[in-house]
Amino acid sequence: MQPTLQLILVRHGETEWTELGLLHGRLDSPLSPTGRQHAEQTADRLRGETFDALFASPKGRAMQTALILGEALGMEPIALDGLSEMDFGWSEGKPLTHFDPDGTGFWLFRPLVRFAMRLTAERTQHFAARIRDAIAAMQAQYPNGRLLVVTHWGVISMLMALLLDGDLQRWRDYGPWEACSISELHAEDGVWHSIRMNEHVHLQEERSI
Repeated sequence: MQPTLQLILVRHGETEWTELGLLHGRLDSPLSPTGRQHAEQTADRLRGETFDALFASPKGRAMQTALILGEALGMEPIALDGLSEMDFGWSEGKPLTHFDPDGTGFWLFRPLVRFAMRLTAERTQHFAARIRDAIAAMQAQYPNGRLLVVTHWGVISMLMALLLDGDLQRWRDYGPWEACSISELHAEDGVWHSIRMNEHVHLQEERSI
């Protein structure tokens, strides 16, 4: 029987840019007050669970989230560059309503977005390759590990496509992923299984009375 690896995936908390509807990619933005609140609620949700390591994208929004989780769990985040979000090139920092790289933005700008993506964005094959390398690096250190991983929308989607389908082209089929949602994948005898996806019932907005 092959070693069992468990990945518990947390998307980073909401950021100032999220609330403005701007695209991040490799650019960054700090967590908003709501993002910090949700990260604390996620920490409470995970408190009491056992993890062998806490890995995170080195981007500020992911590391901020990971530090909040790590403080609650008594763990130090390990930065892994392969867990960084896809580089969307020219589209980054622009409104998603107009320049969504998925091609769902304002119809008039879609040809421009496709052209800009071809010229300036990270290639899908490169994105998938560095995520495969990140998985391999984590697995080499913790072959039987239960690993908490704080990362980004695109990375979680690509992980699902690679591990569940073996088809990197399907990565856009996965999601949406709520900020600070929890997803979980287990490898058993080399076959990956989805345990939970986009769990976010633990997130609650503060309400004034």
